[in-house]
Amino acid sequence: MTRATAPTSKWSGLRAATAFSICLLAAPAVLAQPMPLPHGPMHGGPPFGQMHEPDGEPGPFGTPPFLRGLGLSDAQNDRIFTILHSEAPRRRALDIAERKADETLRALAAAPALDGAAASTAAQALGQAIAGQELLRLQTRAQLKAVLTSEQRAQLDTLHDSGRKADDERNNVQQGGPSK
Repeated sequence: MTRATAPTSKWSGLRAATAFSICLLAAPAVLAQPMPLPHGPMHGGPPFGQMHEPDGEPGPFGTPPFLRGLGLSDAQNDRIFTILHSEAPRRRALDIAERKADETLRALAAAPALDGAAASTAAQALGQAIAGQELLRLQTRAQLKAVLTSEQRAQLDTLHDSGRKADDERNNVQQGGPSK
C-alpha cells in the first residue's frame, strides 16, 4: 500500500513546485505595474469635490455628458452640483429598491418551485424602481437644462440633433440600408 501512495504524493509535490515556480516568475511582472496616483489636496491634486472633467469644467459628480462643452459658468456649475447632490438620496433609494427586487427574482428563479405571487410582487417592485429611475432622470435633466442660457440650450439642441442623425446613419449602415 505504501508503494501506491508514494507516486501520488511525488506527483503532487511536483505540481506544487511547478505552481510555486510559476508564481515566482510572474511576481516581477505583477509588481512592475504602475500604481495609481493619489488624489486630493495632500498630494498636490485639486481639493476634494473640485475634480475637473476632460474638457476642463469642474464637476463634483462630474459634469453630465450632455452638458459638456457648453462653457458653463461657475454659478451654473454650482447650481448643477446642488441639483445633482439633492437628488442623490432618491437615486440611491431607487437603486437599492431595484437591486433588492432583482435579487428576489433571482432567488425565486433558483427555487425548485415557482412562487407566482412572490414573483409577481418582486417583478412589480422592479418595474416601479426602474420607472422611478427614469422619471427621476427626466426630471433632473429638465432641471439641469433650466440652468442653461437660451444660447446654451440652442447649442445643446443642435448637438442633440446632429448626434441623432449620426446614430441614424450608423444604424442604417449596420443594418445594410442605404447611407445618405
